[in-house]
Order: sequence, then C-alpha cells, then structure tokens
Amino acid sequence: MDVSQIILIVVIVLLVIAYPILTTSRNKKERQKLDEQTNSLKRGDKVMTTSGVVGTIVDLVQEGERKIVTLETGSGKNKGYMAIDAYAIYAILNSNLEPIDQKKEEKKVSKKDVKKAEKAETAEVKTEAKTDEVKAVEAKVDEKKEEPKVKKSEAKKIEPKKKEEKAKEKKEESK
Repeated sequence: MDVSQIILIVVIVLLVIAYPILTTSRNKKERQKLDEQTNSLKRGDKVMTTSGVVGTIVDLVQEGERKIVTLETGSGKNKGYMAIDAYAIYAILNSNLEPIDQKKEEKKVSKKDVKKAEKAETAEVKTEAKTDEVKAVEAKVDEKKEEPKVKKSEAKKIEPKKKEEKAKEKKEESK
C-alpha cells in the first residue's frame, strides 16, 4: 500500500466516526432547547404551533410522558379550542406576536449592524470629502477648458485692446 492510500483510508475512517458524534451532539442541544421551551409553558402564554396556529394557552395537562396543551384561538364568535402536544409548539410569542427568542438574536445582530453602519458612515464621509475635492479639481479643469485659446500673434492684437478698455473704464469711474 502506498502512503497516500493509507492517509485516504485514515481520513475516511475519521469522517465515519466523527459525523455521527457531531450530529448527535447537535440534536442533543436542539432537544434540550425544545425541552426547556415546553417546560417553561404556562397558562396565558401566547404561542404559535408548528402549523402556524396562534393561540393562548388555557390548560396544561400531563398524561404520562406527554404534555397536552389546550389552546384558545380566535376571539368573540370565532373563538375555538384545540388540544395539542406541547412539542407541537413552535414559539412562545410576546404581545406583538413576535417570537421571544428572535428578539434576543436581533439585539445581537443589531450591535454588529451598528458597528458596520458606523464604519460605512465614516467611509461615506471620506468618499464625500474626496468627491468634493474631485469636483473642485474638475471645475478648475472646466474653467481652463472654457478659456479661449489664443495664438501668440492674436494675443499681441488683443493686449492693446484690453489696455484701451481698462483706460476707458478708469475715465468713466473718475467722472
């Protein structure tokens, strides 16, 4: 056997062993989170089921290992009751009908977003300053482009005319 074949076999064996361990630990964490949620249920909590039904917990009954939750859905004439398994509850909602767990995640994200926004603002200010400088330079270039280009022979003819115009302006000012 070649060295590369041995390495390949070792990597495959490690993956075969590591994959089940990693998946069971992940499932264990999710199961613990779900158990915590079902154990924290109490009367009056607004909840959403996995099928999207929103209701208020009216009654909790322990039947052996199963926990049965009675939900009150709708209001007024449309009020109804349904009994479901506690594990069918997807999320506990706050008064705005938003999942409580999501709010905590949003706060964590918002701190990161604030830092990103601050960096973006400073970068934006820098680019604005650069664009202002660029605009000033472009304006100067445009002014130079707009100035008529005069040949030397024509410039000699224009200079005496300018002197005459200035002299006329001085005479008018003195009057």
